[in-house]
Amino acid sequence: MNKIYAAVAAISLFFIIYLAWTQGWLAGLVQHEQLVAWMRQDGIKGPLICIGAQFLQVVIFMIPGEITQIAAGYVFGPWFGFLYSVIGILFGKLFCFSFAKSVGRPVMRRLLGTQRLTRIDELMRSNRGVTAIFVSFLLPGTPKDAMSYVAGLTGISLVKFVSLSLVARMPALFLSTLFGAEAYDRDYTAMFWIAVVAGLLVVAAIYHQRKRWRNI
Repeated sequence: MNKIYAAVAAISLFFIIYLAWTQGWLAGLVQHEQLVAWMRQDGIKGPLICIGAQFLQVVIFMIPGEITQIAAGYVFGPWFGFLYSVIGILFGKLFCFSFAKSVGRPVMRRLLGTQRLTRIDELMRSNRGVTAIFVSFLLPGTPKDAMSYVAGLTGISLVKFVSLSLVARMPALFLSTLFGAEAYDRDYTAMFWIAVVAGLLVVAAIYHQRKRWRNI
């Protein structure tokens, strides 16, 4: 039965990446204008596309999340943009966690690389593992979406991991959607102060990386 789950998970991930590549979604996810055009579809299509974009950004973790989140705020405003982003990220985390648990460590070692997998794994299994997860998702610049995969290989429960990571990610996520909303309104003063706050988080992230994420 475990082999069946692993096969289904691997096929699902392959299908998602293949579909995203052939449909041009991967290229569009890093282009603000294209994302905005997609999200402005009429009816429920727009919100579903927004949720799907956030989902893909988590699953294909090399894509910067700020791009999709700013686009969400630009189209839907800070609150609905934030809500749709949270839903998409939640589904993305559920998929990553379940995928890693299904396929196991050998497959994840191939996907993430031995060094990255080992370092993240050691941190999450340490005595400060829960704190490390929270801080890593709180600050930008850390490999948070890769951690969503590695978490599935540890003893942490799905509910605990998703709760910690979502709560920690919310401040930066809201800043991104708020920045997008202010960009739509062309409120450059608000954009400036949001950028200042984000910059302070980046400085904190750099300090954090030097201490705990060296060589990842």
